[in-house]
Amino acid sequence: MKQKFTILFDLDGTLVDTAPDLMSAHNHVMKKYGYPTKSTEDIRNLVGKGAGALIGRSIWGQAKKEFGKIEDEKIKNKMVTEFIDFYAKNIVKESKLVNGVKEFLKWCKNQNISMAVCTNKQEHLSNDLLKKIGIYDYFEYVAGSDTFDYCKPDPRHLTSVIEILDGDIKKTLMIGDSET
Repeated sequence: MKQKFTILFDLDGTLVDTAPDLMSAHNHVMKKYGYPTKSTEDIRNLVGKGAGALIGRSIWGQAKKEFGKIEDEKIKNKMVTEFIDFYAKNIVKESKLVNGVKEFLKWCKNQNISMAVCTNKQEHLSNDLLKKIGIYDYFEYVAGSDTFDYCKPDPRHLTSVIEILDGDIKKTLMIGDSET
């Protein structure tokens, strides 16, 4: 049976303001490797395509301007791993729900609207964040960057979740803070 309505939510910046904790993890790694740190606002502008893209955009963009070109993928991968490890240990130190989110999720649940999260954050980090911040149980499914062989902005990331929920694409809304 097809659900009447389905809502897919992005996570970072849509449901939860994660920028302060992402900034903390980012700056921890940047300091360790001798790169400039970023403000919370800078991080908000860099978030969206996962940890690798965040580190890549920040370091490589900054490094090309200030330090010359850096091409060592091994260093980038090590930095991404360290970022994820630090972030996982500090995932809800300063992150908070976006105003009105919990009330909206309660309303949707009362309306029998099927809800899921589609994010470019790794699935285990997404689940941990949602549980620790107290909204995990509102969602029928959580799809992270590593759930499928593809992730946003590939439309299959969304359509696969709609299929899993037995939803109808014509009755599905995606709520996020960037193009998908």
